[in-house]
Amino acid sequence: MKPRPSWQSLNDGWAHAREGRHLPTRRPPPVRSGFGHVITDKDRADWQRWHDARAQEAYRRGTDAVQAGDQNTGLYWLGRAARMARHDPNVIFAFGMALLSAGRWAAAHDAMLWITERFIMRKALVGQAIALSHLGRMAEAVSVFERMLSNYAPAPEAFPWVQRFLPHSGRPGWCATSNDGIVMGQCPNPVMIWLDGECVAQDVALPFTLPESWMHASQLTVSSQGQVLYGAPIALGAIRTLQGFATVAHHRLEGWIWYPADPDFTPQVVIDTGTERIDLTASELEQGAKLEKPLARPRHFDIPLASLPLREIRILDRYGQPLTGSPIGPAVISLLDRKEEPTTRPARNTQRKKPRVAARPTGCLVIIPAYRDVVLTRACIDAVLAQQGDDIECLVVDDASPEPELSLCLDEFAARGAITLIRHGQNRGFTVSANAGLAHAAGRDVILLNSDALLPVGGISRLRAWLDRDAAIGTVTPFSNDATILSYPSVTKANPTPDPKTGQGFDQIFASLPQTGLIDLPTGHGFCMAIRGDCLAQTGLLNVEIFAQGYGEENDFCCRAAELGWRNIAATDLFVRHVGSVSFGRTRTLLLDRNLRMLNKLHPGYDSLVRQFVDADPLAPVRRNVGLVRMLARRRSMKQCLMMVSHDSGGGVERVVQQRRDEAEKEGTQVLILRPHLKGCRIEDCGGDVTNLVFSLPYEWSDLVTVLRRMQIGRIEWHHLLGHAPGMKTLASALDLQWDIVLHDYVWFCPRICLVGPNHHYCGEPSLAGCESCVAQQGTLIDSDLSVSELVGRSNDMLRAARAVFASSHDLQRRMRRHFPGLDVTLEPLETGHYPPLKPARPRDGHRRRICVPGAIGREKGFEIVLQLAQDAANRNLPLDYVVAGYTIDDDRLMATGHVMITGEYREDEATRLIESFECDLGLIPSVWPETWCFALSNLWNAGLRAVSFDLGAQSERIQKSGRGAVVPLGMPVPLLSNFLLHLSH
Repeated sequence: MKPRPSWQSLNDGWAHAREGRHLPTRRPPPVRSGFGHVITDKDRADWQRWHDARAQEAYRRGTDAVQAGDQNTGLYWLGRAARMARHDPNVIFAFGMALLSAGRWAAAHDAMLWITERFIMRKALVGQAIALSHLGRMAEAVSVFERMLSNYAPAPEAFPWVQRFLPHSGRPGWCATSNDGIVMGQCPNPVMIWLDGECVAQDVALPFTLPESWMHASQLTVSSQGQVLYGAPIALGAIRTLQGFATVAHHRLEGWIWYPADPDFTPQVVIDTGTERIDLTASELEQGAKLEKPLARPRHFDIPLASLPLREIRILDRYGQPLTGSPIGPAVISLLDRKEEPTTRPARNTQRKKPRVAARPTGCLVIIPAYRDVVLTRACIDAVLAQQGDDIECLVVDDASPEPELSLCLDEFAARGAITLIRHGQNRGFTVSANAGLAHAAGRDVILLNSDALLPVGGISRLRAWLDRDAAIGTVTPFSNDATILSYPSVTKANPTPDPKTGQGFDQIFASLPQTGLIDLPTGHGFCMAIRGDCLAQTGLLNVEIFAQGYGEENDFCCRAAELGWRNIAATDLFVRHVGSVSFGRTRTLLLDRNLRMLNKLHPGYDSLVRQFVDADPLAPVRRNVGLVRMLARRRSMKQCLMMVSHDSGGGVERVVQQRRDEAEKEGTQVLILRPHLKGCRIEDCGGDVTNLVFSLPYEWSDLVTVLRRMQIGRIEWHHLLGHAPGMKTLASALDLQWDIVLHDYVWFCPRICLVGPNHHYCGEPSLAGCESCVAQQGTLIDSDLSVSELVGRSNDMLRAARAVFASSHDLQRRMRRHFPGLDVTLEPLETGHYPPLKPARPRDGHRRRICVPGAIGREKGFEIVLQLAQDAANRNLPLDYVVAGYTIDDDRLMATGHVMITGEYREDEATRLIESFECDLGLIPSVWPETWCFALSNLWNAGLRAVSFDLGAQSERIQKSGRGAVVPLGMPVPLLSNFLLHLSH
């Protein structure tokens, strides 16, 4: 093994870089969660800003090191950044490239696969293929590289890799193309070239310039002597895939454009004013697009508005594909180009005017704009046609679909009279298509329906019934998995699309609930929105001039309807499965932002209205009732039910909870986890609803108890009540049960929880007077005004009233019995103790030694010990370096010593692999409190490392019992501890 360098170079200048970049050096203050504790938007923003700054600095240092040719340093910093910013594609791609350079093929493959599953990126596919080939998976590598050739314009640096994979492909040569229209490649014999099955050249050599017809063809095939070349057939549509955005700013029409599959190509922009065509070359890189995709190369374009006529302008690429944000007309220009002014108008007049209710003809028109995906569209239409009612007309608008299969499918429906079909000669967008259908309403009620939404049985009749519940109801929108404020189960984050059976089950539950009153919405949602006929007649069609491409048109319609007195209502008895649109990435976000700005100018206070609705959340009772029905229904199929009461702070407690959950579920037990919540508590029905079962306490205590009684809970485990409402301690007796108490720490007699005194070391468990003095100096970490003696007295009653009390170690068992004499505490280790063999010690070769410190290192976990050890190593120039596999309360101070690397937070499933990757010689558990089990110690042993800890707590007990390490006296002088670690690591 080659000598290990000092890590001074890894951390050199860290403090200087931090100061020079004005990083927020101080951690934001801790934020308490749970009952009665409000976490504000500012709290979240402060923590996010602090975290992001560190991730960005790690990324910068990693990329700087890579560019300087320092592979080890780059790999360390980029790995840290990747663990701190797990969903940042730029970070993950850079780390993947560093892993490739280091020959860590499995990890490199995983990083590149993550990128290729989410982004159009040729370099990631090449990297994935390289990694696969080194892993001995050549067939997969050949397939992945061919996918790159078939769907991308390969970069010149990829050409040498063709020679690695071509011999394994069984093809006579290879080919690819780009937006230049030139077929590149190599083949020893002449080739034939087809476009969409038509031969356009034969007996020609490569490279070859394609005829202009390639710009409208779908597939390019190249063959030689009857064999298709490696890379063919080529998907020309993929090569031409466009990303671009157009808007108005600073009196200019501006935007950006590029082809992700061909990022080196210089694109052209066509501005079509209706009377003239203006061609622009977008040659400058756009600096402000802020695309998520790594190595993105969007090109900027702009033109003064004064040079354009005041009429609708279409912004296209050379193939006639519209950019997101096009077309732009006078109304859009007027809204976007005028000076921003503060909104003083109220959100909406609280005195609702009465709408002009008019007689409307019977019947209902269902309008489905269709563009892509024949399978989803067919299912959507079939679901509509299956609805009962002779007065239902299904009208489909084919918006110039590029998919022949879809157009043929619609023709078949129309031929048998099942649908009314309108077909556009060119793509006009969702809003124009919806209006084409709305224009056929003739006073009837209508339902706007996305082609990726699936109406359940009876869906149309239920929607229509809502329209008649009050004469002022203008629009009605159902629940869905993807419907913003009407989403279920979660409103705040994306929900997975339920499979058809699950979606049908959700709808049956919504339909079974007691009828609710009318719940007003700030806006409907256009994925499935019923509109009353007279409301449509008075409000008018969707605003095409402003919202031509969609996103905001239904919100504008609902606002206009509300201004006329019409109500937007939630259909609380209906759930419509919605597959959801394919993400357009940054362009979609920009369009949403642009249209939202215009929406607020058209309807001042709209944002405020939506915020008020979200804060009030009047739909929460409906979502909770659905969750309760699901929970009770699952109970009927389960043998028994276990409830675990715990905090919401993660850590070792959460690991135990999830471990016990897994074990219970294997036995057919339904598991409920009760968590603290700002309003009271939240039930997680594991495998069911984990979001909406919230009960406000103490007001809904009886409701909570009633629900839990119906669940016929067999056992109730007390894991942690930190953050819970005070009354939660009486839950077991309210259910006529006894607690099974699983001990995790010393909260039963220590208000500081971990037995750490004012000197930041183990307190020695003094008398009650000493404990009172400690709390007086440091404060309490529990939500209680009890004195220490009162806490111990209350705990004594609870522990002795429990059915069973479980401790994971003899040390914990002894301590609890000392404070609660005669208490029956059952020993139940948390793990089996089966670990892989320890790594053999390396010989005394004069090389540097690495000590791994795993976990989240706060004061009680030994932060000061690690800091002093690192400072000692620096002061005495010891060949000792420390790897913190995790994070600490002050990473900067540790790294500034030049002897500490900090990986950043990791997931439990990657702990062993992460520790192994640093090739450490020894593990250290520097905790200065008596741990009750210590999963960090298990992680060290799973990585094959011997461990050292202080002679304290379960960590010491486990090491001495197993012989997999050594213990040292608590308070051992740091220089002696350094010498001991150096000696033991040989």
